[in-house]
Amino acid sequence: MTNPILACRGCGATKPEPDGTPTDLFTSLHCGDCPPWTCDDCGQTCSMQEPCQCWIVLDGMSIADIKAVFAADGTFNTNPEGGR
Repeated sequence: MTNPILACRGCGATKPEPDGTPTDLFTSLHCGDCPPWTCDDCGQTCSMQEPCQCWIVLDGMSIADIKAVFAADGTFNTNPEGGR
């Protein structure tokens, strides 16, 4: 018998074995099983099904559009080596 892998720090959800997702290595702060929580940034109620207004939903966007979203506010360095 193996030890379960902690997949979520918010609700304590575990999984019995690695499944190829990022939570194999790093626990998530929240997951779809978590009850709604108060966002640390904006103070609104937040959940995985209904994110608060400060979340940026990237589902269905192309990679180029995602880069543009983050490049617009300077938080996403699309060229980490500094070259052009």
